[in-house]
Amino acid sequence: MKYIASINRLMLIAGLLASSLMVGSCSDDDEMVFEGTPEISVTKAGNVVDAIDFGSYSESVMLTLESNAPWTISCSDNSGWLQLSNISGDPTTGVNKKPRYIKLSVSPIGESDTRTCTVTFSAAGAVRNITVTQRGVNESVWENSFAANRNMGVGINLYNTLDAVGDWFDPDDIVACETCWGQPLATQGWFDAVAASGFRAVRVPVTWWLHMDENDVVKEPWMNRVEEVVNYALNAGLYCILNVHHDTGDGGWLCADKANIETISARYVKLWTQIANRFNKYDHKLLFEGYNEMLDEKNSWVEPSADGYEALNMIAQTFVNTVRATGGNNEHRNLIVNTYGGGGSATRLNNMAIPKDQVPGHLLVQVHNYTPARFSNLDGSLNDLDDKDMPAWSKEFEKELGDELELLIAFSNKHGIPVVIGECGAYDRIPDAEKAKYGEFISTYSHGRASVSVFFWGQLIDRTNYNELYPLFIDGLLKGLNN
Repeated sequence: MKYIASINRLMLIAGLLASSLMVGSCSDDDEMVFEGTPEISVTKAGNVVDAIDFGSYSESVMLTLESNAPWTISCSDNSGWLQLSNISGDPTTGVNKKPRYIKLSVSPIGESDTRTCTVTFSAAGAVRNITVTQRGVNESVWENSFAANRNMGVGINLYNTLDAVGDWFDPDDIVACETCWGQPLATQGWFDAVAASGFRAVRVPVTWWLHMDENDVVKEPWMNRVEEVVNYALNAGLYCILNVHHDTGDGGWLCADKANIETISARYVKLWTQIANRFNKYDHKLLFEGYNEMLDEKNSWVEPSADGYEALNMIAQTFVNTVRATGGNNEHRNLIVNTYGGGGSATRLNNMAIPKDQVPGHLLVQVHNYTPARFSNLDGSLNDLDDKDMPAWSKEFEKELGDELELLIAFSNKHGIPVVIGECGAYDRIPDAEKAKYGEFISTYSHGRASVSVFFWGQLIDRTNYNELYPLFIDGLLKGLNN
């Protein structure tokens, strides 16, 4: 009897304890009891998201979750094709609390039928639903930005060619203009050689203002030549990035100048409307890059004027709106916007606003990276040295470059957007074996952690005889395609 009485007393104590702790426990429907009004928000790159549309490849999207109550995540399809990085957590608001980043990842779908599910974010009764769709290969109407970035992987620039500017030649003389910076005319043979070496993409920088009439209409001979060169790349099976290049930068008309943004934007809209209409018929292997290294009205390479970042973000949004407005294939073409001056510092990345787009998953952000400056000779420190004194690739160089690549990885994951390193460099007099170590480092560093592609700025394939100039370096860069 004493034994039974003891059990009863223990049960009574347990019941009272459970009642006193009710606020921190789960109710019958597995929801936390919460006092107050529960709130939960789920955003992607700062924008509320209701649907995510994946392509047929393996890829991921990073979402930001904020809630004042304990939260859970569930999926209507538990077959495993959609993976969630987290399924529950504590409130994210309050003292020393931070938003929670949730990664949604999908496995390749192949030629299977489109699959879809609902992901439900719950917090004490507050609910946000997101529809997730992944299309099979046969149903995908257009490759999204993650797939494009992965498939480009490692590319090179057709540099100092269609992007040349100067006042010592007739801009209407196509040959003189294209060769004035020391490069021969672009040829189909060179693009074929680039593809044969293993590269998957070529960035084609183009300067337009020299070839526009008094009404800002691009002259037909120049537009024809640009299209001819773009076709060289596509005929070789390469991806092609087409941009607006030295219209920006020191002395360019396209600048982050908010005081004159209306005049600049009007001219910019007219230019990109012409480009977008001319190339509308091309498929997903042609990407548009809105502008190169845009500076403010003072041509500042350090920090822009007070409203310089805002002006650049306005122009980036105008680029996306203008291309989308031309319809057709341009409704879902992958578009690239650059940071201020193409910089990849924390300040430049933090001040970059991802444009709003009418279609999800078709934007990329580009930066340029010539780190370490002593290895790329950006600082000119190698000019007077003998070949035997060229620097070797080192742990110190790896640390310097790695720190900057970490910023790109964090940015890509935070905003759920691919990053293109549109330009990078290694001094040509540095031994091939040392450049190869650099090439492998920059092209493989982000693998498995974020979507980052790499484009080299410099001569790797001879423009005349199409031979590889630095075979070991090329092999090092292309390691980025094999991991």
